Amino acid sequence: MIVDPGKLRHRVELQQYTITTDSVGNQRQSWKTVVALWAGVNSLYGQEYWAAAAQGQQNTVVFVVRHTPMLAQLFRDCDLTRWRILLEGQPYAIQSCDDMEYRHVFVKIKAVRS
Repeated sequence: MIVDPGKLRHRVELQQYTITTDSVGNQRQSWKTVVALWAGVNSLYGQEYWAAAAQGQQNTVVFVVRHTPMLAQLFRDCDLTRWRILLEGQPYAIQSCDDMEYRHVFVKIKAVRS
């Protein structure tokens, strides 16, 4: 699949859920930005839309980003609930990620608006 790099015009942030402990021992939960990326953003359509709608996930969006070594953390992590994408201040929970054609050039990430 060929992707036009000119269509990567939306700035997104890939964030990871973290728990930190302060000097007193209190735990704080927060989202930490791992990397900011340029992305192509598309809504689902056709068969993919109807499959998502059947599961109540009509707000599913597909993000296409350039592959970067920082995405290796996302691929290694089996728990995608600890990851999200931020687009224009709106969080999207990651459902799946695909190294397109396993060429390490572009990555397709499906996410649902939280």
